[in-house]
Amino acid sequence: MYQFIFRQWKNRKATILLIVIGFFIGSLVMSLGTSASVESIVYINDQRAGNPEQQLDIFLSQDDEWNQRDVEDTVERLSEFGEIQLLSMGSRKLDQYNDSFPIVPVLFHQDPSWHIPLVEGKYFSTEDMGGNKSIIIGKSIADKHKINLGDRVVIEGEKFHVIGIGGRSSRETSWEHAIYMPWKDYLDIYDDFFLEENKLHTVSIRLKSGKDLFMQNSKGLIETANQNGIKLVYENVNDVDNSSLRNTLIITIVATILIYTIAIINIIHLMLYWLLERKREIGIMKALGANNGYIAKTVLLEVLIMSIIGGLLAILVQYLAMLFLSNSSIGKEITFQVTWLNLFSALGVSLFFGMISAIVPALKAMRFEPISAINRT
Repeated sequence: MYQFIFRQWKNRKATILLIVIGFFIGSLVMSLGTSASVESIVYINDQRAGNPEQQLDIFLSQDDEWNQRDVEDTVERLSEFGEIQLLSMGSRKLDQYNDSFPIVPVLFHQDPSWHIPLVEGKYFSTEDMGGNKSIIIGKSIADKHKINLGDRVVIEGEKFHVIGIGGRSSRETSWEHAIYMPWKDYLDIYDDFFLEENKLHTVSIRLKSGKDLFMQNSKGLIETANQNGIKLVYENVNDVDNSSLRNTLIITIVATILIYTIAIINIIHLMLYWLLERKREIGIMKALGANNGYIAKTVLLEVLIMSIIGGLLAILVQYLAMLFLSNSSIGKEITFQVTWLNLFSALGVSLFFGMISAIVPALKAMRFEPISAINRT
């Protein structure tokens, strides 16, 4: 059967090419739409940075004179509810690079359910919270100073091991412009940061999880903080608008349906024209004993093979675009990222619509009469 199919294709290259192009365009739209939808989901999750319903923004400020130890105790008490990140510690100098960047101290006692995205490497573990001189470097910082995973970076005379590169490879994020460090390590090198000459009057803390537990204990925490000259206030974290994801999904589905509808109509017409060209061959097959089921199976198989070729070509083109255009101005506007999901979605839709477009030609072929088909001039 396959030899017969490919032998027929040699004489009808133009028709085959047009049919494959129809499947190629539809598959490419589906694959690009899949990439855009996945990127929208990731982007929304990045904006949410976990579960906003279990997050809080907490602010510590001087209600009276405070001292270093009381603020430290308050921060460590907050970490009992979930991961905390201190967001207002300011920029610190990387010794060997003569450059300064924001450092975000991190503290948790149980592995978090969400952490900043990483281009490579790993996030902190609970063991790292004890202070083992490990840091995560933002991608833009790493790119600027050629810092790689596993390198040693000197901060205030102390060597820190780079265990992760933060950010996204496909687009810019806020995480790539900061350095993340365990709270204990931060205290070791900046043991009086709340009492420095410029005086840090406010500390902004993001509680990444454990809001419900915090709320149950908030009254006692606020009272204890007030007794130590610390004003503690908190507010909910704003959720993220999901409309961009919905719009992307709708546009992808509508565009794919429209393009495949046009492609199916054209493919059906091309297949009918193709069958008329091959009416004599089909008549001979029937005269030699081929039944209608075999004829229909042959037509269906031909269309499915062409749909697979079109789908694979679409994935190949997008993959090449990902390799060569991801860092260009076009790549910053359109995501070309290819995953297994692209392959499954593009081929799945291509095969589905290929089967639909093969129905009419298959029924037409089944109605050919052997005698009239053979005598066709």
